[in-house]
Amino acid sequence: MQVMTVRHFTEADIPARIEHMRDPDFQANLSDFAASISDGDLAASQRRTIAEEQHIARIFTICGPDGEVAGFAWISSIDWYSQCCELSFGVLPRYRGGLGALAAVALHEYLRSELNMRVVVSQVLDHNLMMQSAELVAARRQVTCPLDSYTAGEWRAAYFWAFTDADARSYPGAEQARRQALADRIRARIGAPQVQGERS
Repeated sequence: MQVMTVRHFTEADIPARIEHMRDPDFQANLSDFAASISDGDLAASQRRTIAEEQHIARIFTICGPDGEVAGFAWISSIDWYSQCCELSFGVLPRYRGGLGALAAVALHEYLRSELNMRVVVSQVLDHNLMMQSAELVAARRQVTCPLDSYTAGEWRAAYFWAFTDADARSYPGAEQARRQALADRIRARIGAPQVQGERS
């Protein structure tokens, strides 16, 4: 069974997108600009992105196994000449806890194979641990911008890192090593024997 799909955002998705932008976690973890904009203005902004702004920003819809809208991903700061963009994600509250990671892998592959992007920049605000652990963010971050964003009444630092072609080539081996280390830690905790090369 297919767990999820990622497709292009359409006007039919706008109500779910507005609902998502109104979510308190979205506003704290990504951006709270929607807090001061009417639904009509938000809808007009989304329609403008679809009709006029594909060269600088694109939105994708993350769907669950039955085709239901589960969240959104979007690319911005697109530099076609330099083959670089920024990638962002948000999953609707009732679907958090798994689809985001799968969507990240699918979108990275799409950006490389279909849009010919060579560098994908990620950003996360320092308090946002919804999709990545603090340890993983600390290991990946390459740039820190203190006081980058003001969301939900607080100043936030932002961490940035780039995922390049070289990273993409090394990712499968690194992911397998990470899974093996996790499996070994679990086995050590429960006293089970370690099995080299077993997939977890």
